[in-house]
Amino acid sequence: MRHYFRLTLKDTRFRMFWWIFGIASLTLMMPPAFQELYPTQADRDVLKTTMENPAIIAMTGPIQEGDYTLGVMFSHEMAVFMAVVVGLFNVMVANSLSRRKEDDGLLEVVLSRNITRSGIFASQVLVGILMNAILALVLFGGLQSFGYESMETAGNFLYVAQTFAFGLFFYGLTLLMAQMLPSADWTFGTMLSVLLLGYAYRAATDVAAPVLSVVSPYNWISRLSMYSDNEAVWLVPFILGPVFLFAAWLLFRNRDLGDSVIRLEAGRRSRNIRSHLRLAFTLSRALIISWLAGMLLIGASYGSILGDLETFIADNDMFLQMAGMGGGSLTIQFIGTLMVIVTTIGLVAPLMVMGKLLKEERRTHVEYLGTLNISRVRIMGDYLILSLSAGFLSMFLANVGMYAASLGVEEIGLTFGDYVSSVLNYFPAVLLFTGLSAFLIGLHPRLHALVWLYLLYNFFVSYLGQLLGLDDMYKILTPFHYLNETPSEAVDLRACLAVGGVGLVLMSIGLILFRKRDLA
Repeated sequence: MRHYFRLTLKDTRFRMFWWIFGIASLTLMMPPAFQELYPTQADRDVLKTTMENPAIIAMTGPIQEGDYTLGVMFSHEMAVFMAVVVGLFNVMVANSLSRRKEDDGLLEVVLSRNITRSGIFASQVLVGILMNAILALVLFGGLQSFGYESMETAGNFLYVAQTFAFGLFFYGLTLLMAQMLPSADWTFGTMLSVLLLGYAYRAATDVAAPVLSVVSPYNWISRLSMYSDNEAVWLVPFILGPVFLFAAWLLFRNRDLGDSVIRLEAGRRSRNIRSHLRLAFTLSRALIISWLAGMLLIGASYGSILGDLETFIADNDMFLQMAGMGGGSLTIQFIGTLMVIVTTIGLVAPLMVMGKLLKEERRTHVEYLGTLNISRVRIMGDYLILSLSAGFLSMFLANVGMYAASLGVEEIGLTFGDYVSSVLNYFPAVLLFTGLSAFLIGLHPRLHALVWLYLLYNFFVSYLGQLLGLDDMYKILTPFHYLNETPSEAVDLRACLAVGGVGLVLMSIGLILFRKRDLA
């Protein structure tokens, strides 16, 4: 078991390092930024007034009662947002160490070397505990080093404790789903939907029905009241994480390798796959379908709060003054911001599909297809088609959900055509990110991780850019700086063509490079 644990740790250390580095850096840069932007309590009180509205509550959770101190501001703005990132980190690692290795036949090889199932599962659990503990320690040390008056030790400890507990919660749930579902793709797609739908459910219920929001683990984070009342009792529900781990062990111990509790393919007739495009879709369909369902519900959850936002603006003189032309214009501005965020989330789908190409290359399937006279250009081209389709459908379904959920809000005045125009306006961003993905894959397989860092940067600028007052020098590095913010602004056709054209050029270069470089 000790030898297998070392091998497992060696296999994941590179990913663990960069994930922990990215999460810690993004978290620890915020307190000094908040302190510089809002140095006095009066500044923070003004900010609290502007943020006590349904739009912000849906995005970051409810604001705690009492003074809006630096610590409370930090936890309110960052805790729920970073929980999504921490959850994704744990889902990806847990799925890779469990179902992915099983699908690749590696666990059978390990068992043949006299390593028991208990040793395998214990190694998986220890890696999950270790990586979340390291992240918690790094965060705690960083937060303690600031020495801000309102960020005392108890609040810092509670912040890192919820980070550890939330990560282990989704790590355990992923290991459980890995036993229940028939493949790594189904496991990842299902867990990704659970991660996003939990956030979407919290966003809608925190505004419309706060009592019902308690079902979501994201809401438990808000109820901790970090840096004020420090209600540590809300860490108790996270005990479900170890419960999931125990249930996963019971299933793993008793089931056959390659089998699953839920047999989704049972009773289905085999069919011939006559094209590589269809093969690529078959390999990615679980991921794509689950992601599209999640995007539809995310759009619907945001659309469901627009009525509450309209009512809030109508009753708030300060927001009416901010709107200038009445409450409706401010609502439309918020819808524009939502569309940027939804587009950024939707970009995950094409990048994951392109990642499937790298997995096929690592499994030497690309070399095998080459012996069947299927060119590398065609192989990457088919994945590009799937990626662009997944990106477009992600944006389209999210906007459909938003439109459908907001039909009862008469003051908005947006038609279905306005939402479709926003999809077309932001589709060049999909072209750009897909092109960058293809370009990096063409250069070297390991470089593809850079496009994920760039996406995280875009999400950070879109999510917190206005609040932090980021300069244009940061925004100029994102495609959203050049594309108009619809529906409050008209579509800029030249900007769309320029951003989309860069994406197409990168795709072309990526195809050429991929055709010529050595395979992994």
